[in-house]
Amino acid sequence: MSTTTKEQFKIFQKECEKWIKVFGLYGFRFYFAHENYKDELDNTVAYCIMPDEHQDRIFTLGLPKELSAETSISEIKQNAFHEVMEVFLYRIKNIARCRYIQREEIDDEIHNIIMTLEKVVYRGLK
Repeated sequence: MSTTTKEQFKIFQKECEKWIKVFGLYGFRFYFAHENYKDELDNTVAYCIMPDEHQDRIFTLGLPKELSAETSISEIKQNAFHEVMEVFLYRIKNIARCRYIQREEIDDEIHNIIMTLEKVVYRGLK
């Protein structure tokens, strides 16, 4: 078992904030936690607590205090990116879970995702 430090948590938070800014996720509220979350996530390097309802757009991005193995800074940064992408894809995930949904809702959200990726990835690589 490995313990994460305050410095590692600061790196995690800063990396999350970087990707939140890059992808323009300003319609959400974020909290950051440096605490363990549920026993079943023992070998998880980071986590994202998502709201159950679409209207509530408050997320907690966390780095556990205890990890099953030693974790490098690059792994912490990669996991920060991963958790922010969970938020980025939150709306499409909620739409997919709805029992009654209009086809246009899925198409609209797919296009929102593509337009964001065009701004961030496509234009960013030119």
